[in-house]
Amino acid sequence: MRPELSSDPGTASVSLAGLRRRRDGFGVVKALERACDGWIGRCLVLVGAYVTIGYVVAASVGLPIHWPVAHLEDQARWIFLITYGPLMTGCLLAYAGQQRELWQRCRRFVLSPAFFLEFVVAMTVVNATIMMFVNLKQFIPAIDERLYDSPLWRLDNVLHFGIDPAVVVSELAAEYGLLPWLDRAYLLFYPAQVIVPLLFLVAPKLRPQRGRFFFAYCLLWMLGGVMYVTWPTLGPIYYRSSRFWLEQAPYATYLQEMLMRDYVRFRTDPTFYTVKLYQGVAALPSLHVGVLALFAITTARWRALSALLWLLTAITFVGSLALGWHYAIDGYAGALLALGAWVVACLVVHEEREGGGVLELRRADVVPSQSGTRAA
Repeated sequence: MRPELSSDPGTASVSLAGLRRRRDGFGVVKALERACDGWIGRCLVLVGAYVTIGYVVAASVGLPIHWPVAHLEDQARWIFLITYGPLMTGCLLAYAGQQRELWQRCRRFVLSPAFFLEFVVAMTVVNATIMMFVNLKQFIPAIDERLYDSPLWRLDNVLHFGIDPAVVVSELAAEYGLLPWLDRAYLLFYPAQVIVPLLFLVAPKLRPQRGRFFFAYCLLWMLGGVMYVTWPTLGPIYYRSSRFWLEQAPYATYLQEMLMRDYVRFRTDPTFYTVKLYQGVAALPSLHVGVLALFAITTARWRALSALLWLLTAITFVGSLALGWHYAIDGYAGALLALGAWVVACLVVHEEREGGGVLELRRADVVPSQSGTRAA
């Protein structure tokens, strides 16, 4: 007689425990295989290729790649707290006897190795992409010394029937007292850049699209960097600064002066530079607009959030013109890049089932069905 079919409870339980362990091990292997073939594997390959190309470009211009480790560690701690703080609170409420699905869901996330692995991989690929992007953005004068502000200014004028959009929007914003408000609103890009990716990891409506989102998000930064090198531009505030009066926009004024000072110093001495998220001057495309447009496109299943993000995209686009950061064509290009990145991600990465984490095993992979046990 097979031990697991024995009438002795002790013998049967020991045998079934061994069977589950063997099947668990097999299921973990299958899950890891699915991970390598799923969104995590594709994102790691994409970002790995980008980092490799970045080092090749750096070697070709004789400059080193800088990784601000202290900054990344500090940022990782904050993002970890922002993510796991609320989840841990929900987990404790679940253990305290609260039966709401939200608290039970928090408990499952906290106790899930799959979620932790997805969280670590997502933050790693995003930060590696952005850090390499910032390095390469500062290399632009060493890679291509040309500037295309003059043709972009003329193109903006032609596309808008003889109107210079950046100048007109800036003048109107100043006239109606909107510059200070746009100056602050433009900074909302940064909290959105943290919150929205985290929502794709935890929100039920967005989790099935998490693989496509992170692939498209990384790809958008990469494509933006390619355009920066292909058509280097500084932006209207630098090309024709006399056309803009930004005394009412202290944040933009301070950052613009600091960016130009660093840009001039790099062109004078390319061996001197540090890596910070704000450094590097490039206008085409507007990745502020592009990233927010991608967020709005990818959250379409959550209509209220998507509508809010489209509103923020529009405000950021207007702010980019009023504050002199970008030409109108830059915003259009950023939005089109976002759409293109999302289309590519939908073709390359399949939609994940809700809760289908890397190490989360389906019940059928772990516990034999009753019919299967009877058949055995």
